[in-house]
Amino acid sequence: MKKFNNKYPKQVTMPLYKLLLLIFVTVLLTSVVTFASYKFGLNFGNDQQKSLNKIEEAYKQIDGDYYKDVDDQKLTEGAINGMIKSLDDPYSEYISSKDTTSYNEEISGDFVGIGAEMEVHDKYVRITSPMKDSPAEKAGIQPLDVITKVDNESIKDKSLKEIVNKVRGKKGTTVKLTIKRDNREPFDVKIKRDKIHLTSVNYSKKEDTAVISISKFQGKTTDELEDALKKAKKDQVNHVVLDLRNNPGGLLDEVVSSVNLFVDKNKPVIYLETKGDKPQAVETEHKKMPGLDKMNFSVLVNKGSASASEIFAGALQDYKIADVLGTTTFGKGIGQVHKEFKDSSILKYTNMRWLTPNKSYIHKKGIKPNKEIKAPEYEEIEIINPHKTYQLNDKSKEIKSIKIGLKALGYNINNKNESFDQNLETAVKSFQTDNKLQSNGIFTDKTTKKFIDLLRKKIQKEDLQLDHAIKYVHQ
Repeated sequence: MKKFNNKYPKQVTMPLYKLLLLIFVTVLLTSVVTFASYKFGLNFGNDQQKSLNKIEEAYKQIDGDYYKDVDDQKLTEGAINGMIKSLDDPYSEYISSKDTTSYNEEISGDFVGIGAEMEVHDKYVRITSPMKDSPAEKAGIQPLDVITKVDNESIKDKSLKEIVNKVRGKKGTTVKLTIKRDNREPFDVKIKRDKIHLTSVNYSKKEDTAVISISKFQGKTTDELEDALKKAKKDQVNHVVLDLRNNPGGLLDEVVSSVNLFVDKNKPVIYLETKGDKPQAVETEHKKMPGLDKMNFSVLVNKGSASASEIFAGALQDYKIADVLGTTTFGKGIGQVHKEFKDSSILKYTNMRWLTPNKSYIHKKGIKPNKEIKAPEYEEIEIINPHKTYQLNDKSKEIKSIKIGLKALGYNINNKNESFDQNLETAVKSFQTDNKLQSNGIFTDKTTKKFIDLLRKKIQKEDLQLDHAIKYVHQ
């Protein structure tokens, strides 16, 4: 085998005309860079220039001397991802051009598809609910329909993301789903894809209290919130609970315009503090929505309320427009900007921290509620893996969660420790018998899935934290 000796450099030869051309191009490029630096202020310090030279040198070395052909795009993206990783910042990321469509759909709330929510179920996926007036609903898709094939291709054991990508597509195109419903023979349904907007605001009424849930701050959230407030005015309610639990945040301009519905013109919503600069106010631009002064507002939050939802809660709290209820929020007091490249890829990175109107810095602290209202213990238990087995004499934190969940479902549990004891085994057997499962006292597979399903339904049906919040606003 031939070995390379790194002691001596390899010789490179080229025709004279190529050498002269290379010198000319190098001089030209140097002149352009020098002019651009002078003209546009693109001046790099010595340390920065050395770092850039090193990156360029490494790139050229790998591109020209690696033992196999390399993909230039992968090298570039790898370098960017490496820089992002070195920041040790979970909120900074590089989004490749192939992923920008789904990313933009996520922050805008708009996508092209059939308009149906799905979940993994017994190695396939099933419909949890078709959206109102969506192509799926119009095609007759029903809750609990199981999808077994997409365009004649089996989706067994595929991830939910893979299946969603297959179902989505270009507007006006058709997708064929093979559906299993109840005990009927599987049948095909053809659905024409269309543009779908996921609403971020939901309005409901409990007695004389309006509940307005905001799931995230995306495109059109302010319009949807304004419509919900108009419904509250029409219903002549005195109390409004703005539910921001598990709202992960969203777009800065959208949350500022949403706060503007409650806060008058030229008032700071937040202060942004960038590198080396003093905090700058981001102010409201319009008059507030008329007719809201007659209502009493409360904002309900939890540890899942983050970023833009904390901006919203913090502003209404500081201006004493609303009491904040619930538990301390997540504590994300930093913001990101997006740099889009010519190939549509996006560099998202943290470039600021923000403060509330009273100039409180909440990063890693969160917003503390005026009144603490905790959720039931069973809503915050550990996730139970259906593929794991828990049985007598086992010990783990998941077992404690099983005990809490079974007690909430009405079974006799005499302690909440992490040991799988005889008391738990008896309770599991009773649970299995009640749900027509094999009564062996072992918590796994179908038992776990049924347990998760019943707890999820209980949480959806009995929102005790919201009930306590409504009771508080009436005091």
